[in-house]
Amino acid sequence: MPRLNFLVRIVVCFFFIFLPLQTLDQWFYDHFFRLRGRLTKPHSYILVRINDGQLHQAFGHQQADDGFSFEPKVHSIWYQNFYGPLLAKIQAQKPKLVVFTSFYEWIDHRHTPQVQGPNLLFAAALNEDSKLIPPLPSLTQSGEEYGFGNLFPDPDNVVRRSHLVYSSGASLALRTYHRLNSEPIKRNLLDPLWIDFRGPAESYPLLDGWDIFQRGVPENTFTNKIVLIGREGSATQDYETPFGRMSRLEIQANTMDTFLGHRDLKVVPRFVTLITAGVAVVSSILIILMFPLTLAWLLLLLLSLVMVLITLFTFATFKVWAGIANPIFCIFGTYLLMLGYKLGRHEEQQWRLQQESEYLKELDQFKNNFISLFSHDLKTPISKIKAITDRILTDNPALATSVREDLKSIDRTNSELARFITDILKVTKMESMSLEPVKEVIDINRLVEIAVQRLKFLADEKQISIVLDLEPLFSMEGDQQLIQEIITNLIENAIKYSEPLKQVVVRTREEENRVRVTVADQGQGIPPDELPRVTGKFYRGRMAAEKTKGSGLGLYLSKYFVELHQGGMEIKSQLGTGTEVSFWLPLSL
Repeated sequence: MPRLNFLVRIVVCFFFIFLPLQTLDQWFYDHFFRLRGRLTKPHSYILVRINDGQLHQAFGHQQADDGFSFEPKVHSIWYQNFYGPLLAKIQAQKPKLVVFTSFYEWIDHRHTPQVQGPNLLFAAALNEDSKLIPPLPSLTQSGEEYGFGNLFPDPDNVVRRSHLVYSSGASLALRTYHRLNSEPIKRNLLDPLWIDFRGPAESYPLLDGWDIFQRGVPENTFTNKIVLIGREGSATQDYETPFGRMSRLEIQANTMDTFLGHRDLKVVPRFVTLITAGVAVVSSILIILMFPLTLAWLLLLLLSLVMVLITLFTFATFKVWAGIANPIFCIFGTYLLMLGYKLGRHEEQQWRLQQESEYLKELDQFKNNFISLFSHDLKTPISKIKAITDRILTDNPALATSVREDLKSIDRTNSELARFITDILKVTKMESMSLEPVKEVIDINRLVEIAVQRLKFLADEKQISIVLDLEPLFSMEGDQQLIQEIITNLIENAIKYSEPLKQVVVRTREEENRVRVTVADQGQGIPPDELPRVTGKFYRGRMAAEKTKGSGLGLYLSKYFVELHQGGMEIKSQLGTGTEVSFWLPLSL
């Protein structure tokens, strides 16, 4: 079932590759234009804006000789007494080409237009049946003098591209190219032209036609320039572009600038975008499965940022647009899907760990109960052995020396076994329940003296002298039984691991708000690699295990009891010289 769940999620992730995300892709496309900013490359275009309102107010209601007057609702009117002088002033400065980007469907009959010229180009129009309607015959003589000026917004009403040919007609941009260039066009004219907008509105020099009509312009303003003349009505007639709202005149200028300057954008084929999205899906799956969720999220953000930066770089540098919406959507869609899978896996693993933890707790409790029961049962025969040996030694003073030594050896071994069992019971009790030290007033020096008295027989057997260096101390708070156990363990270890005829030094000192007890021996020392582990449960060093019997619980219990009193333990050792174990306790708990 988990495998099926994983496979289903993988299939859904790869399904993201084929989602139709054109709207999101267009959003990225538009914002990449704005991120790139305005182009600063030189151009040869000047725009002349004609205000319809001014023309209609000045010429639209004048009565003709035959009594005819123009209705204000007619906007595409060629007023010869305006356009004639305007065109004459522009032509006087010898521009490369003059292009009228607006379609004129009506002419002021009171004046016969005389506008034909080798450097004039007019806009035609495509009607609803995609048939090309040329401008009025009075303005043009042949089909080479006009091209359609229609704009083709995308479904979201944003102009991003233009057609060079449509049905049987050529566009203004294509006619402009033919007028200015004799070289053949190397691109497929049936492919739409993706407009490389120079920038937002007013990126080209923009002059007012009424000002030119009345006052003219400075010399050489239009010399060797391409002049685009277009009518402008209200702002509601503007079009949306990647750079915001823009007039028809400015869109035509960008279209011609793109086509004639060979700056048209290239859009990579759809299958390339799908391959990129597939790579994004595979990379996202591997990242999510291989790394922790937080790190995976950061890596996926970094992957998305890298893909966006690469797309922006190729867009700005090589004029190539690669769809980015599908890869980005695949990255985050894959993350969401695989996040659920990974969280499910973590939850399942957590449940298994919880089950194993409960099982181990039960097993540990069973072990502790067994050890406790076993140890308690061993105490009875150990006590009987000690009672029997003591009675034999006491009641038979005439025993042979060898027999007496054997009985003493039995008694010592029996005592070691009793101590070992006691330590195991303490560990079992310590691990099965929480111990709390009893607060009572104690004298550390007195506890040291008691421990030395108890272990004197062990020191005498090895002819080891115990030197006490006890500083007078104030009474302190603590659990007398536990602290007595700590001191006894440390001194016993020092005696056990010291060479015969050596000495053990026990010091007590009062420091800032605490008491320190130090036990130093003259044994073989502890290797540096074993020092961090000597306080572990049942751990015994290699040299200690070879020469001395023990349970490996003395330092473990001592450290635990010290920490119960909010103190600390420190061990220093040098091979061949000896070991110094010290612990400190606060004066009050």
